[in-house]
Amino acid sequence: MRAYRLQDPTHSIAPDALARRGILSWNVPPDEAGRAALVDSVKREHGYVDEDFVELKPEMENLEAICAKFDKEHYHTEDEVRMVVDGDGIFDVRDESDEWVRIEVTKGDMIVIPARTHHRFLLTDEKHIRCMRLFANHDGWAPLYR
Repeated sequence: MRAYRLQDPTHSIAPDALARRGILSWNVPPDEAGRAALVDSVKREHGYVDEDFVELKPEMENLEAICAKFDKEHYHTEDEVRMVVDGDGIFDVRDESDEWVRIEVTKGDMIVIPARTHHRFLLTDEKHIRCMRLFANHDGWAPLYR
C-alpha cells in the first residue's frame, strides 16, 4: 500500500498517520492460515459479520457502468473493508482539510475506509482487482454522493 497527498505525490503518508484518521490497514499474510486468522481477527474486533468477493476485470461488458458508481465522491454509512486478493486499485480519501489523499492498494493489502468518510474508488490502467469485502451490515454499503 502506498499513500500520499494528490498535490504532493513524492511525500508518502505512513500507515500510522492514516490510522489516526481511522483508515486502518494490514499486510495480509501470504499463507491461507495466516489470511484466515487476520480476517477472523478483523471481523471480531470491528463487528463485521459477513463477507463476499467482488472482481472487476477488463473483459466485463458493464465495467464502465460499475466503475461509474464508485469513481465519484461518496461515502457509506458503514465501513468499507477490502482485502485485495489480486490486482490493484486506488482509493482517494478526503482528509481533515478536505484535500485528497491517494491510497494505492495491491495484492496482499487490507484496508478499512471508515463510515462517513468521503472517498472515491478508481481502477488502475490494468483495470483488474479482486477483493474480499467484509460487512457489518449490507444496507450501509450503498454509496451516498456528495
